[in-house]
Amino acid sequence: MLLFIYILLGPAAWLALCVMSLFARVRMGRLLRSTDTLPAEPPSIAIVVPAKDEAENIRSCVSKLLQQDYPRFELVVVNDRSTDSTGSQLDEMATQIVGGPRLRVIHIESLPEGWLGKSHALHVATRGLTHDYLLFVDSDVNLASDAARKLVALAHARSYDALSALPSLEFAGLADRLLLPVLAVSWGAAFTVSLTNDDSKRHIAAANGQMFLIRRDVYERVGNHQAVRNKIVEDVELMRHLKKSGASVRFMLGHNLGSTKMHDTWPRIFHGWARIFAGTARRSIWPILAVLFFLWVCTMPVFAALWMPTTAWRVASISHLLLIAVFVVRCYTAAGLSIPAAILLTICLPVTIILQSVVLIYAMIVCIRGHVMWRCDRVAG
Repeated sequence: MLLFIYILLGPAAWLALCVMSLFARVRMGRLLRSTDTLPAEPPSIAIVVPAKDEAENIRSCVSKLLQQDYPRFELVVVNDRSTDSTGSQLDEMATQIVGGPRLRVIHIESLPEGWLGKSHALHVATRGLTHDYLLFVDSDVNLASDAARKLVALAHARSYDALSALPSLEFAGLADRLLLPVLAVSWGAAFTVSLTNDDSKRHIAAANGQMFLIRRDVYERVGNHQAVRNKIVEDVELMRHLKKSGASVRFMLGHNLGSTKMHDTWPRIFHGWARIFAGTARRSIWPILAVLFFLWVCTMPVFAALWMPTTAWRVASISHLLLIAVFVVRCYTAAGLSIPAAILLTICLPVTIILQSVVLIYAMIVCIRGHVMWRCDRVAG
């Protein structure tokens, strides 16, 4: 009986996770395989970037965006209460442009009560825009020159009202290499984000605000960012509003469209991912508890089972260990790490599980108390 319970909660659970992840990757992979092209008269598009204290990244981000090969676009960048040189750099870049796409810079000095910064910045930036599509891009993202064209081509050809994509990750050190891939996969599994692409599941939707394309008329119909003005994961909540309204939405892998350096220090990983989990869960601890259950009940017992004396136990535990190893190595390689690096990081899995558990426990604390510290601000959800 004990062996049966172990097989059910160990190897069988991991096999199910592997199969579900395979289907999820297929469901979210259309952008990686897309051959759709723009119509003869391409829709107009505004690329909108919120930036707060992004002096280190803003030039690279804006330069990449100005190099987009899309035939008709305007770039709008919002300097949201920055205390560094973000605003002055943007003003300087705007004056240096001669011909080509238009760069418009908006400066925000204060945050109204009841709003969170990013939602307010995007709300201000989109007022008065008349373009067919809006492409929201975070200031820590470097887009490939064909990214806007591929996003709009796919959305237009398939009649998608909204299309969000996950860029590839740039790594700065051990912390982000060790934790970001497994946290991202855990988030995707906990909230079944691939079911965003199932039109029959109107209650399930997710998005990534780093790369988020929306038809402007649909965006305005659901109340724009004013509808999510106080949400700590405004991108996910906006996609939920869109899908519930009947819009056709998709969430896809966009590793070929750009890259981002995301949460590259221990504190940013700790607070950032606690915010993401708590916000996506809408302050419910149950999805987070499910991830913790899987990490400790479905994973850690393998290290004890390997020492059991009978052949049946050994076969079950070795199968369990191989499933874990293959899955975790694949998580790391899918994030862009080499196979040797992925293997080394997989060997560290017990440590990774402990660190990931700390993040998840803090996420539950955020759910209970209702706020998290992010970018030196106390953010309520």
